[in-house]
Amino acid sequence: MKISYRWLREYVATDLSAQAVADRLTNGGIEVSEVRPLVTGLAGVVVGHIEAVEKELDVTRGGYRLKLCRVTTGTGQFSVVCGAPNTVAGSRAAFALPGATLPGGRRVEVAAIRGARSEGMLCSEKELGIGEDADGILLLPPDAPLGADLIPYLGLDDSILEVEVMPNRPDCLSVVGVAREVAALTGAPFRLPAIQVKEGEADAAAVASVVVEDSDLCPRYAARVITGLTVAPSPLWLAQRLRGVGLRPINNLVDVTNYVLWELGHPLHAFDYDTVAEHTIVVRRARRGERLTTLDGQERELTGSMLLIADPKRGIGLAGVMGGGNTEVTERTRTVLLESAYFHPASIRRTARALGLATDAAYRFERGADIEGLRDALDRAAQMMAELAGGSVAKGVLDVYPAPRPQTRLQLRLERIQRVVGSCPPREKVVRILTGLGFAVDDRKPALEVSVPSFRRDVTLEDDLVEEVIRVWGYGQIPSTLPSGTFSLVRRPATLDQIDQVRRALVGAGIAEVITMSFVDPDRLRLLGWDPGSTELLGLRNPLSRERSLLRPTLAVGLLELLVGNLHRQNPDVGCFEIGRVFASGSSEGLARENLRVGMALTGMRASRAWYLKREGVDFYDAKGLVEHVLAALGVDEYEVVTTPGPNFLEAGRSAVVHAGDARVGWFGEVTLSVRDAFDLPTPVFLAELDLDQLRALPRRPIRYRPLPRFPAVQRDLALVVSAEVTAEEVTRALQAMREPLLRGVMLFDVYTGDQVGAGRKSLAYTLLYQAEDRTLTDQEVNELHARIVERVRQRLGAAVRGSA
Repeated sequence: MKISYRWLREYVATDLSAQAVADRLTNGGIEVSEVRPLVTGLAGVVVGHIEAVEKELDVTRGGYRLKLCRVTTGTGQFSVVCGAPNTVAGSRAAFALPGATLPGGRRVEVAAIRGARSEGMLCSEKELGIGEDADGILLLPPDAPLGADLIPYLGLDDSILEVEVMPNRPDCLSVVGVAREVAALTGAPFRLPAIQVKEGEADAAAVASVVVEDSDLCPRYAARVITGLTVAPSPLWLAQRLRGVGLRPINNLVDVTNYVLWELGHPLHAFDYDTVAEHTIVVRRARRGERLTTLDGQERELTGSMLLIADPKRGIGLAGVMGGGNTEVTERTRTVLLESAYFHPASIRRTARALGLATDAAYRFERGADIEGLRDALDRAAQMMAELAGGSVAKGVLDVYPAPRPQTRLQLRLERIQRVVGSCPPREKVVRILTGLGFAVDDRKPALEVSVPSFRRDVTLEDDLVEEVIRVWGYGQIPSTLPSGTFSLVRRPATLDQIDQVRRALVGAGIAEVITMSFVDPDRLRLLGWDPGSTELLGLRNPLSRERSLLRPTLAVGLLELLVGNLHRQNPDVGCFEIGRVFASGSSEGLARENLRVGMALTGMRASRAWYLKREGVDFYDAKGLVEHVLAALGVDEYEVVTTPGPNFLEAGRSAVVHAGDARVGWFGEVTLSVRDAFDLPTPVFLAELDLDQLRALPRRPIRYRPLPRFPAVQRDLALVVSAEVTAEEVTRALQAMREPLLRGVMLFDVYTGDQVGAGRKSLAYTLLYQAEDRTLTDQEVNELHARIVERVRQRLGAAVRGSA
């Protein structure tokens, strides 16, 4: 939120610089992210008087004919060429003298335009860097002091504080709220704006009425009627104050509501009284399918959960979000019905999100407005409208408040401050701090009796008061002390150990860890074979957008989206993994189910480009290798890879599932061409996923010490011809199942199919490693053992031996 330092000092009498104030606020828990001058690079601009428009030149700019004007500053006269349509003789305007500088480094020089000498420049808001209006020059009041420096005259010698307000501190979304904090932190005097409403003879209750049908969503609604108004541009001080905080001046009535919004932090809305049917406000839920055209000109379809401000015939505004175009204040408005209300935060948040409307009003209402302070904002705005637009405020306030909220009262013990913080300021200091923050304190008892102001909805506990005292007293006041008490050793959760093991294994394998969103797009899930309407999937009640409205049932969606992002950024070779949770509905306790999984994704080349490496693409076996690598890192030896079809988004025949114990613990394979096309992935993609929760429940291989071998190993090759339906995994397991103590290793090194082995058959070539721990094996021992193994394999698998050596 932008806070003007000059505006701030109207309510807190501090001599500190803007940067010093920002530092105090940040140290007190109200972060100020930036302090910057209101304008930079502006010099040499003064108040000028346009004495005459001498002639029009034969040239146009922006559709308007250029004019030669005579401008005086009281000390000199200048000929100036200007094309603004509002250049009128007798008016005063912002005038840049020759040699003046404008924001952006622009320098004003004497120039000749179509033979006319131009000595300076009449400037627009945009050229001065104080607004966005570039359609005309900045006109000043007739009594503006001629020749005066524009910077002090307009209050441009100001600083803007960018305050980062946390969601639980909506009281700081105003100049007065921040001023109160500055006063408490610095001890400077604080004052509130003077609010004095001069009421006329007409009775508000006789000319208007308010009916609240849904008090659960609108616990309080107040309104005033102001008559006899004249709509006109705002006075210069008001317009400039709004420009300084990033708001665009519109007219004196609308600008007052924005001014009070920034000053006191409570949103207001002004209805054109004569356009409200029966001069009656009805606060109700919208009817299903009801439509309303809002102030931005957009027609919006409403739902039954949205709160509507209506009259007896139609909707006239979205409560707490935006007004309706049918009751907008225009130049013809003479009477205003001014609204100041409190709306339920969750209702405003849902409405704003559903309609995609982000307004200053919604931003404040959804964080929680001050239900007791809305009268002050209403009276302040009514007072200013009457003063600036020549109106009269009707007598009385239409205030519907059926269930006033009791004030929160808490006890604060100084012993509690000492116990929580380790130190405590003196009692008088504690009372002064709390009083400065707006709390009412009764210190007649040992424990302070504290009444919490309605604008501090975040203070509900004694420890909240402790925090308020300490942050204002200063964290630097807390002495450094050694911790006391006993410490108990805590076992590290097995889940964290498992995650670390998986992470080390995969990073060591050369792929990168990533983190993707837990919320996924229903359309993306449909592409992968899920039904987005399935009861097994979990949807969000209030999603950020439809594209992020479901909790992911698999890590595959996020990994595929990540590959797309990398490919679009010219990074075609990607190997990555993610460790995260997936979600499903329907546990035995009726709660959602979460599973911790690791997902892996590969695409592109196996290795980076280098002269000493072959450019080979990743394939099915790279994904299989990563799966086996993770299982080995977790000490899982007893598992089986089955080439049955995996998930629907994997190619049949190029996918497999992993079984361990009695459970399916994962899958891997190549993504189908149709899914790749839908995601715009031109190269083959391989995915894998393992269920870490199920793997953690499996028995792990015990870690045993084995000394380095002292005696050499002996290798023998074995080529077996088997049916094409027999997998290499079956043969490997058959060899390992023989439990021969001297058989230390089995490695497949060649697969052959062709005429030499016949149709429907294949040759699998293995290297068998024999080794003893206590001696060097003789050829005779190895030959006898090798022959025994060959015979067993032939009998068990019906294999033929092509040759052995």
